[in-house]
Amino acid sequence: MIIALTGTPGTGKTSICALLEMHYGIIDLNALIKKDGLHTGEDELRGSLVVDIDALQARVDELVKDETATVIIEGHLSHLLTGIDALIVLRTRPDVLAQRLANRGYPQEKVQENMEAEALDVILVEAVERHERVYEVETTLTTPDDVAREIWQMIQSIEFGDLAQLKGYLPGRFDWSEEVFG
Repeated sequence: MIIALTGTPGTGKTSICALLEMHYGIIDLNALIKKDGLHTGEDELRGSLVVDIDALQARVDELVKDETATVIIEGHLSHLLTGIDALIVLRTRPDVLAQRLANRGYPQEKVQENMEAEALDVILVEAVERHERVYEVETTLTTPDDVAREIWQMIQSIEFGDLAQLKGYLPGRFDWSEEVFG
């Protein structure tokens, strides 16, 4: 089973996957992109790599083709990949997200861009457009340990086909647009 774990930068993907790696294989997309050169250069304006999505998809397909255990593909671009059985979008209130990104040393423009993306549900909308099984988990006030435990339980439900347990995680539960644009 292939689970994508995505979300705006700063929502907790890496911290949570560090806790889940004892149970699942983890593919860190950011590390994979850098290690395997799966980009076409740098976007100097944004201070980020321009990812070659087709090359990334091909490399991920190689890594999971013979995998029989559940694998989590972690990264803010994982929702753009195909072959995903379920997708979990981590969500964080924009004001908390801004503080997390500022603490990481993000430039103010990048903080604002990510706050707006979170408020507008950019990743969630893209995920719902591309995948059938999409779920949301809020990370604003919970610890990485609690979120990892919650996601572990969600994956168990997905693996056993008990999707009724996941109704509380269906998309559309959060509206933070007024926090940024109100």
